Amino acid sequence: MKQRSNIRIAICVAVVAVAMAVMDFAAGSFPVDIFRFPVNILTMALWLALLGIVYKQRATSPVARFMFSQSAVWLSFSLVAMVGIVLGLERRPSSDAWIVVAAILFILSHLVLITLRGWRTAQGIRWRFTLLHLGLILALGAGFWGAPDREQLRIAVDREPNDEAYTMSGTPRILDYTLTLEDYDIRLDDSGMPRHYEAVIGIDGTSHAIRVNHPYARTWQEKIYLISLGDEYCILEIVREPWQWLSMAGIVMLIAGAVMMFLGGPRRGGNDKTERV
Repeated sequence: MKQRSNIRIAICVAVVAVAMAVMDFAAGSFPVDIFRFPVNILTMALWLALLGIVYKQRATSPVARFMFSQSAVWLSFSLVAMVGIVLGLERRPSSDAWIVVAAILFILSHLVLITLRGWRTAQGIRWRFTLLHLGLILALGAGFWGAPDREQLRIAVDREPNDEAYTMSGTPRILDYTLTLEDYDIRLDDSGMPRHYEAVIGIDGTSHAIRVNHPYARTWQEKIYLISLGDEYCILEIVREPWQWLSMAGIVMLIAGAVMMFLGGPRRGGNDKTERV
């Protein structure tokens, strides 16, 4: 009976994978933009509620039993490898392919369920396990659910104030502030190649120096990068990432869990299984 159930689940997974591949071919990219705030928050809340139902039915539901099985673990590992390969072959470290979205959603779902099952035992909270798994959920989940809210704009700035930027697809965006090129510094090396780029940008009358690879953080969620610099003009890139701090919190938790594992070492005695990550 268990083998038949696993076969049915495997068939369902294969069908979903084929369906996602067909969607990529027929419908194009996943419509990320329609999940901007607050739609992504509401969708995430619904997703967590569904996972709570699956967790409560872990003893009776075939789907729940599969999600807690070793097969689901190997499937998650395989999907992580697949997503890594797909993203590694792209020019940009992101993807809106249907198959990648489905893969990341499955990985996150599996992580949440495993964390719900193992964060606490009769001996108390498993801090190393919880920090590692919850940190991974936050780091991966912030990038996944926060992707619709990420915005990348470019704007040409010269001596005249400008507030009209463009998305990477060419859609105009009007900023709530103006940018002006006040001064610039280009230094060349002995061979005539540029070795130093710096622009002094006026943002609503306040001057800020921006260098290549040294962005100016205008707010906690927005950074301004210097992309190129010419005579009397420069190209700036504005990146808005409202979820970046949640992702950073997840990375900090991952590091804390790894440090605890390193300092604590393997558990001895009867708690080996309860502390397995």
